[in-house]
Amino acid sequence: MVQRNSSPDTDNKERWTEHSSPSNGELLEKRWDEQTPALGLSFRNLHVHGFNTADQYQQTVASYLLKLPRLVVSLLRKGPKESVQILQDFNGILRNGEMLLVLGRPGSGCTTFLKTLAGNTHGINIHPSSQINYQGVSYQQMHQDFKGQSIYLAELDVHFPELTLGQTLAFAAGTRTGRSRDNTPYDIGHNLASSFNLDRAFDTRIGNGMIRGVSGGERKRTSIAEAFISGSQIQCWDNSTRGLDSSTALSFIKLLRSSTNASKSTVVMSIYQASEPMYKHFDKVTLLYEGRQIYYGHVSSAAEYFIGLGFVRPSRATTADFLTSITHPAERIVKNGYEMRVPRLPDEFASLWRRSEQAKLLLEDIHLFNTRYPPKTVSIQNGLKGDFRTIEKSSLQSSTFPIPIYLQIAICIKRELLRLRNNYPPVVAGVVGNTIVAVILGSIFYQLEENTGSFEQRAMLIFFAIMMNALTPAFEVLTIWAQRPIVEKHNQYTFYHPFADACASVLCDLPNKIITSVTFNSVLYFMTNLRKSAPAFFIFYFFSLVTILSMSMFFRMVGSLSRTSEQTMAPVSIMILIYVTYAGYVIPLDHMTNWLQWLRWINPIAYAYESLMINEFDHREFFCSSLVPTGSPYSQNGMEGKVCAVVGALSGEQLVRGSAYIKLKYGFTSTHLWRNLIILFAMTIIFGAVHLLAAEYIPAARSKGEILLFRRGKTTVKTVKDDVEKVVVSSFPKDTSLAIAKRESNDDTLRTGKSSLATQSEVFLWHKVNYEIKSKRGVKKILSEVDGWVKPGTLTALMGATGAGKTSLLDVLADRVSIGIVSGEIYVGGRPRDKSFQRKTGYVQQDDIHLATATVREALEFSALLRQSNETAADRLKYVDTVLNMLDMEAYSNAIVGVPGEGLNVDQRKRLTIAVEMVAKPELLLFLDEPTSGLDSQTAWSICMLLRKLADNGQAILCTIHQPSSQLFQIFDRLLLLGNGGSTLYFGDIGRDASTVINYFTKNRAITCGPDENPAEWVLNVTGGISSGPTLNDCFDLDWPEIWRNSREKEEIQRHIAEFKLSAFQTTSAQTNPGDEEYAASFTQQVVAALRRIFQEYWRDPVYLYSKVALCAGVALCTGISFYMTRLDIQGLRNIFFSAFVLTQLFSTVDQQIIPRLIAERGLFEARERRSKTYSWVVFLTTNIVVEIFWQTLTSVLVYVAWYYPTGLWRNGDVNFTVSERGALTFVILWLFCLFISTFSQAVSVGMEHAETAVQIATLFFYLCLIFCGVIVTPADLPRFWIFMYRVSPLTYFIGGIVTAGLANTSITCSSIEMLRIHPPTAITCGQYMAAYIQSAGGYISNPIDSSDCMYCPISDTNTFLAINGINIENRWRNAAFLLVYVVINIVATFTIYWAVRVPRVKRDPSS
Repeated sequence: MVQRNSSPDTDNKERWTEHSSPSNGELLEKRWDEQTPALGLSFRNLHVHGFNTADQYQQTVASYLLKLPRLVVSLLRKGPKESVQILQDFNGILRNGEMLLVLGRPGSGCTTFLKTLAGNTHGINIHPSSQINYQGVSYQQMHQDFKGQSIYLAELDVHFPELTLGQTLAFAAGTRTGRSRDNTPYDIGHNLASSFNLDRAFDTRIGNGMIRGVSGGERKRTSIAEAFISGSQIQCWDNSTRGLDSSTALSFIKLLRSSTNASKSTVVMSIYQASEPMYKHFDKVTLLYEGRQIYYGHVSSAAEYFIGLGFVRPSRATTADFLTSITHPAERIVKNGYEMRVPRLPDEFASLWRRSEQAKLLLEDIHLFNTRYPPKTVSIQNGLKGDFRTIEKSSLQSSTFPIPIYLQIAICIKRELLRLRNNYPPVVAGVVGNTIVAVILGSIFYQLEENTGSFEQRAMLIFFAIMMNALTPAFEVLTIWAQRPIVEKHNQYTFYHPFADACASVLCDLPNKIITSVTFNSVLYFMTNLRKSAPAFFIFYFFSLVTILSMSMFFRMVGSLSRTSEQTMAPVSIMILIYVTYAGYVIPLDHMTNWLQWLRWINPIAYAYESLMINEFDHREFFCSSLVPTGSPYSQNGMEGKVCAVVGALSGEQLVRGSAYIKLKYGFTSTHLWRNLIILFAMTIIFGAVHLLAAEYIPAARSKGEILLFRRGKTTVKTVKDDVEKVVVSSFPKDTSLAIAKRESNDDTLRTGKSSLATQSEVFLWHKVNYEIKSKRGVKKILSEVDGWVKPGTLTALMGATGAGKTSLLDVLADRVSIGIVSGEIYVGGRPRDKSFQRKTGYVQQDDIHLATATVREALEFSALLRQSNETAADRLKYVDTVLNMLDMEAYSNAIVGVPGEGLNVDQRKRLTIAVEMVAKPELLLFLDEPTSGLDSQTAWSICMLLRKLADNGQAILCTIHQPSSQLFQIFDRLLLLGNGGSTLYFGDIGRDASTVINYFTKNRAITCGPDENPAEWVLNVTGGISSGPTLNDCFDLDWPEIWRNSREKEEIQRHIAEFKLSAFQTTSAQTNPGDEEYAASFTQQVVAALRRIFQEYWRDPVYLYSKVALCAGVALCTGISFYMTRLDIQGLRNIFFSAFVLTQLFSTVDQQIIPRLIAERGLFEARERRSKTYSWVVFLTTNIVVEIFWQTLTSVLVYVAWYYPTGLWRNGDVNFTVSERGALTFVILWLFCLFISTFSQAVSVGMEHAETAVQIATLFFYLCLIFCGVIVTPADLPRFWIFMYRVSPLTYFIGGIVTAGLANTSITCSSIEMLRIHPPTAITCGQYMAAYIQSAGGYISNPIDSSDCMYCPISDTNTFLAINGINIENRWRNAAFLLVYVVINIVATFTIYWAVRVPRVKRDPSS
């Protein structure tokens, strides 16, 4: 019967209250005030569908090229999309204060159901006939106007790493202060932390890869607590207990039960492994079977309904496990005589449910609810009040965002300040780093003279200063993407509007920007002797600060407008290049390409640079430092017939007006000084407004749900002759008989394939194993005197409470620890572990770490080829098929591993993790660390059954498992139970129905294990592993480690260990250990296999490769077009120098791609391949270097074509330096520079733990090389102290080689602006007057026969210009040789650094 007004179990509530702190009850009662509306919901005829797309294949470099034609074809093709039904005909009702448990196997539609009720319908579609009623509020209005009242909680463990756990929860509570007037946010956060057993970590930072913080389990509980604080009335929790031990999970369910009672909220939750106590805290349960609803009703009636249909509930099976097993043909048990009467297919179950009396009563209940609360749009101005017949909008609205906008901004500001306080070193490092750069620049341009000789240096200094100021906020793009998932999660929880966080972030960054700009600009300004006046300095500083703010808003705007990080990086990199190039210095206005001059008008740096140049030069006269002509023939006439050798000088005048210089050379007008400031303010406001709007309304790209991706043309499943195998194509077997046949087939596969399995005969034993690590508080003992063994053909369970050292013991035994001190005896067949031990064992890690671009079959083949020994390649690949068959993985053997959401699901990933170790044919032992964690009960059962089958066929298995069900516990042969501190509580047989274990503890005064209790849970209860009730207090007082040490069972264990050791020593004393190589495959085989895989990985990652190609070719093409067909005058020569200078920006684009990728590749290698001895670290580095060299070579071809030909350098050439040689030298230098970037990035990152740190170090190196490359300051003008930096900078040889190849042995012609106008003092021709000077200084006269207004060009050929800049054209190929040397040094450094920093040193056990 369906109970319409069910209430929670009062006994459960009392038990929860008894074990809660006093403040928790007050918290639950006071979190919601009387104004908060209580919402129930009903749904009828709910149908949800999605659409198949033709693009559900893995993308490759080639498929991306065909993406545009396919898009055009799809737009032109007519016809409806292929619809895929996900949920079919769901009905249900939940009144406020009720909790619904959603059960079903993975893929049954649980997640879709929860998302639909919460309004999270991205990627799915609700049929128009579906009716969803939120107690009088329509579905559309509920999720448009009142989104905070219904939330979907997925596994989003994203938090600000700088905040402590307490600050994280207090912030969440602070956004709900409208509902908690009597408790401070800190109190609420602390009480909630206590409820989730987070007291010890309350003041610990959350942390991430860069910042040390709380554990993964604590972070998970923090996520749950944070979502709990949101207090939404409709809460949909999607398997939120995954990763929690059952004690914590039960506490969470109890807390949720109590809060539901207090707030009258409505809770819908899916749980994969629900214990009986957890199940009883729910009011209703619904069971899903392949998208069909086959039950909905009270929890107490569910089991009876299916038992009435003819199914049998196994003894000791929890109700949730029994219900879920109904949806699995291989697991459900049919009562004798009902074989032909029970339903088998999902549609049969659904049809039978719809015809049941319970379903009819449910529909009546829904009709009464909808009659009382008819769904309609709630009026904005007026709402019907009283009796909750309709919900008033103002009430919902105020409870959605309880605090106003200004308070949201205020609390976000407080959070930003806490983040800064908790993690100030990066900010301080940024300020110090910028100051150091300012000091270096100041020393280079130290105390510039106030004459015309400093004109170029002042212009360059101001340009570089404004460029550094403008690019300082560039990292904010990364900051936005780092916190964007957190902000969007908080917006979903309706903590605050995203634009409130954006406002707070901008305001809190202001002090950092001000301090950074003050230190940088003050040091630089006064060291370099820029204009000495207070107004000039403050104008300089003010424009620099406004430029920082304007560019900050620009970077934030781009980050907010983009929906993926890849969409952000490309435009940012290109726009930085454009802004730098078109600032007015690199290319003066009159040299800009006509159809690209408009780029200057959208460039904040250009406006700032013009104003700073006006500020420095306007209304100033500079003494001439270099006159033309000079020498003894010209010394008698004073200034007559002479001119200052600088643009803007007048003949016969020794002083040069600064305003004339900047007007003629750069086109800067003095009246633009304050106009530019207005424009900068306007751009800042526009960028900021767009940023705030985008932050509020443009979310990041979201996954459309779990999609299984295949390689194109590889979706078909390989079948064998047996018809039963074809059933694998379906997601679920169609009936019980076929499922049983399939299971028996797998048994036959194991039996008949026994010879293909590794034969094991050696006992693995350990005696008195201890493990200690050093911490800040001293030496911490992880394991203490642990004994045990694993025989071939046995399955041993390793259990214990959280923190007991289970995984640590597994790592110690598997020889995988790299820190700490291990002592004790560990033997394999009487021999100590040798260097081949790791490759001869399998280790299934708790984390499912795999290469995302590989298919399932490829991952297994890679492991088989490199880890099996004494087998041919054909036999190894054949064994892959055997493992795929054993693990029921044939249906998705050609599927891409992918990432969660687009690739294998949790179950499939766990099977792949096990399969990778199985195909290696471990000769000694198979270790497994929590293989059932996060899986549904049926999948956990199937995996444990597989382990049982492997053990029955001779495999030795040691497996950690966290509180298994009673059925799973019976699968194991022996138990090793650890207590706190890593001490042994029990080691021995489990016995039939766990009788041996139970007898041991009961005879030592433990309470009796009831017939309905789970023995595994009971063991942990009595030993203090779980505190679930006061009846166990007496057991907690017992010293179980001491009881074990003094027990007869311990003496028996010691005797057996002595016998094993004696027998093994006698057997192996005269034997050698064959096959003790560290790796199963030869070095050549490792290189070939690893190279094939990494090239395949790159090919299947088109985003990375196309980003690399697009950024490099984009930078080169943008540079080439900007300097299109550069004129061969003095400014044109400078333009070529700056063209090469700008081209060095390739470094900053490529290194930010290579460094994170290599560190991610290294993480995968060190977590899996290195530990399992699949291939060596030398192979890993070799393959990564080779693949990057290959793609950098292809990229360099595009860079060469995109830059060399547009600039027009190919036009130059002579007999001594032909066009072909110039082109070859240019390409070689560009190629070597691309290789230098990749190899240097790898050398920097290979020893670094974090990508961010490596990028910062590489960027610092790049800036130092850039400063001393000879472009900013010529070698002749460098202080002698810094000349060594010029010589060691790789960019010196890159730029020198490029400009030599492009400009050597070429004549030039000065432009009219560059011509110096001289009036001869006597009536002689210009040629005669200047002949003596030209003979000594060079240059030429354009009008030699005129006798007045002589036009003199100081440079006549490019070789003179190159020599002034310290470049010798005779050493043109030497530059390429130096770059090659740098590449080789980088490669050697990569291997050396990895060996010194990352290769673990061999540690020997003291007992060895």
